[in-house]
Amino acid sequence: MEAFAVGFDLGKEYSQICCWNNSMKEPVSVSVVAGAEKYRIPTESLELFLKKAMRLLKPYGKIHEAEAVVFSVADASEAWVEKIRQSAMRLMGVPESRIYVQTRQESFCAYVLSQPRELWRHQAVLFSCEGELLEASALNVNARTLPFLARTESQEDWKRPISGLEPQEKDEILTSMAREIFSERPVSSVFLIGDGFEGDWYEQSLKVLCGGGRRVFAGNNLFAKGACCRAVLEAGLGGEKTYVFLGQDKISYNVGLRTLNAGKSTIYTLLDAGQSWYEAKAECEALLYSGPVVEFILKPMQNGDTLKESLMLTGLPDRPSRATRLRISAEFLSVDRLRVQVSDLGFGELFPSSDLSWSEEVELGS
Repeated sequence: MEAFAVGFDLGKEYSQICCWNNSMKEPVSVSVVAGAEKYRIPTESLELFLKKAMRLLKPYGKIHEAEAVVFSVADASEAWVEKIRQSAMRLMGVPESRIYVQTRQESFCAYVLSQPRELWRHQAVLFSCEGELLEASALNVNARTLPFLARTESQEDWKRPISGLEPQEKDEILTSMAREIFSERPVSSVFLIGDGFEGDWYEQSLKVLCGGGRRVFAGNNLFAKGACCRAVLEAGLGGEKTYVFLGQDKISYNVGLRTLNAGKSTIYTLLDAGQSWYEAKAECEALLYSGPVVEFILKPMQNGDTLKESLMLTGLPDRPSRATRLRISAEFLSVDRLRVQVSDLGFGELFPSSDLSWSEEVELGS
């Protein structure tokens, strides 16, 4: 079976598809018309788009066999994310474990970090012009850590309404915004996306954008390509992922389980910081060594104290050491609320399960 990874950008009016397989050197945007560069697909509804996507992807690979499928969205609300995941499983036959949903800001990050380092050695700035709004965000990558830590910044005054304005007025607004942003940070590259950049109205501001040796790129398929770049990494098809994106939907704690290994205390990692909270779920089985208690270790990714949470297994039958098998799960209910659960599985016929389970919710600072 040929390796296959897919990225989608889901927009309110239009969506796009990008995919990768072994015969491609890089992610390729999927056109609605063969041989043409028509990548925008009307988003009449999520279900209709997914059905159309399956037909368009047939020449590249089988979607239900894709190692990873990533959806890029402007709104990563819990309800929307769950609808996307359920629809992809039901209509496309993609297993839940291979479905990922991320914000467009994370897609921007994934795309930029797939490019040569000189484009993100300093900051990368994204200007988006869709409909009546011109807005910007800046990507900063801390390459002094391993993995790299990446985050985007966006300020309220980086959003400017441009509806009904003359070309010269829009050019002046973009020029002003660019100068303001560039004066506060070193910038290696600039990306222009959105239908609003069609035409030649930003002739003067382009001089500012290109100043200081900055590289400038324009196009409308960045988010879909960024989603596909992450899909390739998640599938293990493009080397190891070298960065952690610190978005508002990301958990900031590593969640571990204290265990014994060769008689020494160690930490078994359940969840890694940097995951989207709605994807942060893990489960394992373990033998209970001594005492009816399970200890969870919560370590912040950056600054802060390591937390310890002990879950008492009240009512657990008295059994010899390592004669109790436990199912242990951890799941985030929001970006700063963790639920842990432990179930007694017993130990074969000698010590049948008591059918008891214990759970606790932990509030964490994001």
